[in-house]
Amino acid sequence: MTSEPDGNLSRRRLLRLAGAGMGALAASGVLAACAPQPAKGSGDGRAGSGARALGADVPISSLTLALPSSISSLDVGRESGVLNYLVAVLAQESLLSVDPSGKLKPGLASSWKQPDATTYVYTLRRGVTFTDGTPFTADDVVASIEAIRDPKNGSALGYAYAGVQSVKATGDHEVTIRLKAPDAMFAWTTTAGGLLISSRAFLTRNRGRIGTAKTLLLGTGPYRITEFAADDHVLLERNDAWWGEKPAVRKLKLSFVPDAGTRLVAMKSGAVDGALSLASDEARGWESTADVTYTGDRSVVSLAFDTAKAPFDDVHVRRAIAHATDREGMVKGILHGRAEVADALPSRDMWGDLMSADEVRSGYDAIPTLPYDLDAARAELAKSSAKDGFTAELHYPNSGPQLGKAALALAASLKKIGVTLNVKEITLEQWVAELGSGKQPLQFLWYFPVTGDPAELADPYLNAAATATDIAHYDNETVNTALNTAKAATDKDKRARELMKAVQTAGADLPYLPLWWAQTATALSKEIVLLDQGPFAFIGPWATRIRKAA
Repeated sequence: MTSEPDGNLSRRRLLRLAGAGMGALAASGVLAACAPQPAKGSGDGRAGSGARALGADVPISSLTLALPSSISSLDVGRESGVLNYLVAVLAQESLLSVDPSGKLKPGLASSWKQPDATTYVYTLRRGVTFTDGTPFTADDVVASIEAIRDPKNGSALGYAYAGVQSVKATGDHEVTIRLKAPDAMFAWTTTAGGLLISSRAFLTRNRGRIGTAKTLLLGTGPYRITEFAADDHVLLERNDAWWGEKPAVRKLKLSFVPDAGTRLVAMKSGAVDGALSLASDEARGWESTADVTYTGDRSVVSLAFDTAKAPFDDVHVRRAIAHATDREGMVKGILHGRAEVADALPSRDMWGDLMSADEVRSGYDAIPTLPYDLDAARAELAKSSAKDGFTAELHYPNSGPQLGKAALALAASLKKIGVTLNVKEITLEQWVAELGSGKQPLQFLWYFPVTGDPAELADPYLNAAATATDIAHYDNETVNTALNTAKAATDKDKRARELMKAVQTAGADLPYLPLWWAQTATALSKEIVLLDQGPFAFIGPWATRIRKAA
């Protein structure tokens, strides 16, 4: 989930700080799909008061939750960060949805089918209306996708529809999408990570102004956005005309509170009822005040090296940095064990039914391991074009203090081998804008998957054809061929083999240094409960699952 001034970069360039954006489930309708299994050691339980009974359909008049950063736009096509999605999915819906466990489910489409490898047919729900009272139609779906595909709009989601041949209303309640070629990931494109639907009239009337404080958003979702102050809050009210089950929360305020200490004080004073997307090191301080849940969310934190720029075009430099990075120490010391050292960009749990857990483990074991070893780091640097050392800069977003701590720890290690790393905190908006811009040859990649398929990470970040998202500017013919073959494959086993080949080959080249697969922390008042906090809990209308505790 990210946006760029030129609109070319997608949410895939973002951390999906909470998600949306853009669980392994085979993405193609031709392939079998199953829900991802819980992450090993994910701690999907509560650290606070434990599981609690629910009140019986008790209404909640108002609720205030804190978010760790502000957003500048409600439009995920303009700014595709995880927090943008966290807000937008309450007001807007897509054709298909992803449930908290990662299963592909109906959305505004009550059913769908794939009659052949390049055709998707969606049957729409009847009786659905937008929050302005106008009926939802097949033409609105077409208009929403056309708006994304129109280069004049500069949508950050445009990449997802590059392979689309046509989008047509083929009935009053039917939409047919045809692709130019088979794409095993396309079924996920019509979930919230790649499509949030508005009306044709609204899109036409407000072109260029959607998502602003004046225009807001129009959707069919369970909530209607009533106010947006970019640096302060979003206000939402329940949509009583929503086609789904009426939510318990009538009014919801999402406050942007970037400072960790201020968030906790607000919770203790009763100014907020909880906080979302907490860093695990911060979340520990909430456990005496709130009910804290840690959930393995498949997210990955990685260093991204621009392999087209010196000194990071030299594999020995990249290996030197890898050996100087104490990843286990970061997981234990910074994240308090609420993460797992990463072997690759896609977590092991993203492979679902594509490969068994043993096959994935065996495949990842084949990726060369570069343990923390300063002597080995010095030896690699001595072999490089920068043997006398160099100076680099690494930025991290203010919404990710754990990234800042990791960067400072790395800087201390690199200093011991003659490399100077200057660490700088910037705003989330600045950080998102820098991703893939070419301005920073060393960057953090912080990504929250919205599907259960490893190709969601492998294809955009390792395939040279993905020019808008390949922030490492990595180009390896073996990897490119494997990913392109996997994309067109309809045989599950073949697709799995090709994806694993790409991940293994890239792992040896080290365009990215995966640091950890993390967990997300949610802290809520002991008076309320958020149901079904699975790895994809915030990729759909999450507020509809809030209930009063008994």
